[in-house]
Amino acid sequence: MSDRRSAIMNHLKEWPVKNYACFVLDLSSGFVDTYGDHDRIFRWASVSKLASALAILSSVAEGVSSIDQDVANGFLVCDLLAHASGLATEIDFSVDIFSQKRVAPARTKRIYSNTGFELLAASFEKISGFQFQDYLSEVLFRPAKMETASVNGNLWPHAGRTGSAAGILGSLKDLIGLANALYFGTPFLDGELLERAKQPYISDLPGILPGFGKMPRNTWGLGFEIKGEKFPHWTARSNSAATYGHFGAAGTFLWIDPTISLALGVLTDRDFGPWAQIYWPKLAELVINSY
Repeated sequence: MSDRRSAIMNHLKEWPVKNYACFVLDLSSGFVDTYGDHDRIFRWASVSKLASALAILSSVAEGVSSIDQDVANGFLVCDLLAHASGLATEIDFSVDIFSQKRVAPARTKRIYSNTGFELLAASFEKISGFQFQDYLSEVLFRPAKMETASVNGNLWPHAGRTGSAAGILGSLKDLIGLANALYFGTPFLDGELLERAKQPYISDLPGILPGFGKMPRNTWGLGFEIKGEKFPHWTARSNSAATYGHFGAAGTFLWIDPTISLALGVLTDRDFGPWAQIYWPKLAELVINSY
């Protein structure tokens, strides 16, 4: 066993979790190292938003909608993807999904919103006549060889029925497939649009990064969190500002640092908490210094 693998394995064994799976992917060569139970099915929580964003972007590329389309009451696709719509974090179940109200003017704050992703999926279904879960499978799961990935809208009751915000179940192999799709794209997604999604959308918006506090510049792309100037953060200090990805309340994360062509993903069976704030950046630092 290499010193590198041994160091990472020893670090992961310190984590206060029962089950975990981890991968490190060199995107320039395709070389991948895996750790833990890579066949186990885990709940992804908000890492699901990365997959859902790719599906919504695919629908834009296919002409189902446009990036600037008003899906309901002035809510634009681009604003919803970037948490810039002014919608509340969680759905108001007393009203229809298309009747959700703003808690702030659009494009003034970065309000992390499960509601926004549920509205995007519901709008797609209304316009196309297809179930969002079926479309996600067609444009992402199959071409990315995410063979054991599935969607369960009941996993995160605060987010609604489509599962677009936090409903994916999958293995480490599925997460590797998602990493490749995020970096290289899919047959259904225009490369120029994907690259646009990885760039900051109204980069100077302030907001709260869940679990890490207020950020004067809470940078986000079109569905992907961008590290930017954020600190503290769930990636390493040595991750570049261009690093993009997402973490989830299920103790999960995926990031891609394009400056070093490296991806790191983790699935666990312990919910996000102080333990993750400590161990995730340490793992990222170890990986960046080792590969």
